[in-house]
Amino acid sequence: MISSAPPVDPVPLETAAWRLGSPSAAGDETSVAGYEWIVVTSATAVRVLAGRVAVLPSGVRVAAVGDRTAQAARDAGWAVHLVPEDASARGLVDAFPDVSGAVLFPRSDIAAPTVVDGLRARGIDVDDVVAYRTVGTGDEPVSLDTVPDAVLVTSGSVAREIARRMTPLDPRTLVACIGPGTAADARAAGLPVHVVAPARSAESLLDAVVEILNQNAPEQEGTSVTGRFPQVRPRRLRATPAMRRLVAETRLHPSELVLPMFIREGATSAVDISSMPGVQQHSLDSFRRALVDAADAGIGGVNLFGVPVSKDATGSGATDPDGILNVAIRIAREEVGDALVVQSDLCLDEFTDHGHCGVLAADGSVDNDATLLRYRDMAVAQAEAGAELVCMSGMMDGQIAAARDALDAAGFTGTALLAYAAKYASAFYGPFREAVSSSLVGDRRTYQIDAANGRQGLREVALDVDEGADIVMVKPAMSYLDVLASTAATSPVPVWAYQISGEYAMITAAAQNGWIDRDAAAMESLVGIKRAGADAILTYFAVDIARTLRQEGI
Repeated sequence: MISSAPPVDPVPLETAAWRLGSPSAAGDETSVAGYEWIVVTSATAVRVLAGRVAVLPSGVRVAAVGDRTAQAARDAGWAVHLVPEDASARGLVDAFPDVSGAVLFPRSDIAAPTVVDGLRARGIDVDDVVAYRTVGTGDEPVSLDTVPDAVLVTSGSVAREIARRMTPLDPRTLVACIGPGTAADARAAGLPVHVVAPARSAESLLDAVVEILNQNAPEQEGTSVTGRFPQVRPRRLRATPAMRRLVAETRLHPSELVLPMFIREGATSAVDISSMPGVQQHSLDSFRRALVDAADAGIGGVNLFGVPVSKDATGSGATDPDGILNVAIRIAREEVGDALVVQSDLCLDEFTDHGHCGVLAADGSVDNDATLLRYRDMAVAQAEAGAELVCMSGMMDGQIAAARDALDAAGFTGTALLAYAAKYASAFYGPFREAVSSSLVGDRRTYQIDAANGRQGLREVALDVDEGADIVMVKPAMSYLDVLASTAATSPVPVWAYQISGEYAMITAAAQNGWIDRDAAAMESLVGIKRAGADAILTYFAVDIARTLRQEGI
């Protein structure tokens, strides 16, 4: 691409060659003759100067940039005293010793001023001589029979010639540069840069290119791949909406969604929950309408939470047949019992004046075994009201076995149990506390799992399965997808997940601020939960997402 030609004005070069053989002005033959040092940055500069001075005078020292330049100097019979580790003009300036004598710098007419300016800035006398002109080998565009896998750019002048005579380059062709400076010149010339050699040497450049090309080479012989075209193209299966639907690994169906619902005792109309925009505490009338909407949307079930007016230390309203939750269960069975699975939350936190999920001991701690006695009575009360799936969310040790024994003894052997098996103490429950009008002071970390512990969640799952859980659940979903995936990989019973209030609130709030698309973010999050292994998902988006899925023909 490039060659060299004599300088336009040969006098400075001839003068420098004459001076190189002249005695030192100081008469000190132990230093140098006319120059103390010669600095060369290209093999061409060596060739031009060696053609004029057959033998360097004794004492003249040579600094060469790059291994190729240094080898050219040795081939000319010169001893080379300095080859900077950083094979660049800047590297030479930094490595060059402090000298008192003159330095000859034979260069190309288009060489950058880095060496001259850098050495002169250090007070060194530099004789800056144009030894040759860098010229192109022609003006006609370069035409190749085949698309090159790579173009090697060894200097800024080469980059400019490639840009002048070979562009536009085929997009399959790698542009590989010998160093950062050359890469900058290539970009300035309008070339793309795909590879920059880690070391400024031809060997390093070749090694880098070969490594990249090998990474893109076909693994088997006899392939139809040409150039650097990929043989494997994953994008083929993403080309159209129809293709993406056809090859989808994870499919979300309305029947896999469960809507949590809050029913408020004494309410005459629905009450908005400020921290969960779009979610309400229902009156009995609005509850009936919402049940019909849920059934029409085609979701799988509803999970009911009662919000009583009166609360006490033992949560007596939870077992009152006329308590709000048991009334809501009966209404749900009457209204949509043939269309939806009616699920009930079994926990005391909605019903206790202290807000904990169990009965308190004298010292204020949650009494596990006393709580199990209440859970037994609650399970029977909810089954009598018509709950098909009783959802044990209190995280008491032995709660599944206690409820199963009570149900079977009362004749409700067909009532299923869902275990909130891996329920974690989470900051994302905040909006739920408003939804159930919780009076909790403190936290529930003595019975809910610490966020740091994945194996504890898996142990809880195994215990609940052994105790007779028909379904196990991971809650929350978002921050515990690893636990969900591990549970799904080993559980012999269905695995569900709860996209909790905080997850819903984050997506909804961000959408209200215009930061994200609410429906798209909700869909993506639910698909992610399903992909992690959930067979069904409790979500406040259930009805909206179900309608979207049905519009898409699902």
